[in-house]
Amino acid sequence: MTHRAPDTKHFYQNLWMPTSGDQMTFLKNFREESLKKLEKTPFPTLKHEEWKYTDLTDLSTQAPIQSTLSDLDGLTPEAVYPYTFNQMKSHVLVFVNGYYAPRFSTTHDLPIDMCVESFAEATQKDPDGIKAYLGKTDKKGNDYFSYLNGAFFTDGAVIRIPENYQCERPIHLLYLTVGNENLRYSAIRNIILMGAGSSATVVETYDSLDRKPVLTNAVTEVFVGENAGLRHHILQLQNEKSLFFGSTNSTLLRDSRYLNTWVSLGSRLSRKDVDADLTGPGSNCQLYGLYAGRDGQLMDNRTVITHHTPHATSNQVYKGILDDESRGVFNGKILVAQDAQKTEAHQLNRNLILSDKAHADSKPQLKIFADDVKCSHGATVGQLDKTAMFYLQSRGIAKEVARSMLTFAFANDVVDSIILGSVRFFLYKRLYNRFGRDWGSAEDFESLHTMKE
Repeated sequence: MTHRAPDTKHFYQNLWMPTSGDQMTFLKNFREESLKKLEKTPFPTLKHEEWKYTDLTDLSTQAPIQSTLSDLDGLTPEAVYPYTFNQMKSHVLVFVNGYYAPRFSTTHDLPIDMCVESFAEATQKDPDGIKAYLGKTDKKGNDYFSYLNGAFFTDGAVIRIPENYQCERPIHLLYLTVGNENLRYSAIRNIILMGAGSSATVVETYDSLDRKPVLTNAVTEVFVGENAGLRHHILQLQNEKSLFFGSTNSTLLRDSRYLNTWVSLGSRLSRKDVDADLTGPGSNCQLYGLYAGRDGQLMDNRTVITHHTPHATSNQVYKGILDDESRGVFNGKILVAQDAQKTEAHQLNRNLILSDKAHADSKPQLKIFADDVKCSHGATVGQLDKTAMFYLQSRGIAKEVARSMLTFAFANDVVDSIILGSVRFFLYKRLYNRFGRDWGSAEDFESLHTMKE
């Protein structure tokens, strides 16, 4: 079958760069440079190695419509509130279709020396500080959508944690979408800067306020300073008519710690790229991923961990649960540079297939140029354990209940990597519904899962 490369300009003909009069010169230059790169980058097809499992032919014929600030008109706190983790005391920034919504956000109690604000606000206050980091972690592999984001993003969040500051309250970045009869485009750009010796927890949530399709394109750049620690949880829960393309690119310095949890339940098609550069000895990177598809959902996951220096460690566990006619992709790579001696890196991808028509593609990779390392990788694709099913049913548990119990247990260790009880509670509820299990009361849940933060 021949896949002809589509006209790359057609796809973004209805998008435009924000042109506010006070736009900083460096930001204008960044957008224009991104557009130049975009014009030279072909739309991804199955011929591209990084996209060989994900067919975007149908998408390539569309031309998404730029969202506008008027998309926030008529929204009420009552509409937004169910999407927050209401039991969790946190600093919250809310965005709708890529635009900051301050009236739904909670930032009044921020410590005076900490920065959690919209990209537009941060750029006005400290243009040199933003210029120093913007685009510095962009990676190959997701070029087209990264350049698309760079040219047309509307807003995002900037988080700066000062040196030696321990941020007790989690920071919640909530991205909601509102659609209409046309495919809307929502683009977000985030920067997270962790000062030396600092620590924080950041949660990104992507969800939909209605059942209409929106294409979300989100890029988050993460810089973890020496001896700093960041726990970063990202939940993709958009409606199943939407599309999601996201990248998280991180740089880790000496003795830093980075935990990234990616959970994908929503969107008709989702693609997530996670890149981590371990540039300092003693740095540690933990990646956890869960993608649970149903109907015709396609969930594509790509990870790259690069060890540049000795004595760094990494571990990644990605799990897929695929039902009906859904498809899951894991394309993970560990690169160990020649000088990165004493590296320890492990990678595991496991897939649970619940239907004869579900499908999983797994491509774990190791590229090692050092000779004194401990590295491993593995992948499995299988079905529910028949022995376990028989055991549960022999004790009076209905077949469907036994099925959902085992499915839930399969996902459990990834969900448990989220340290916030309120987020786990929120996610468990979504998973219970996804796996067809009776949710029961909150008391029932608490007896099974701790909700302590």
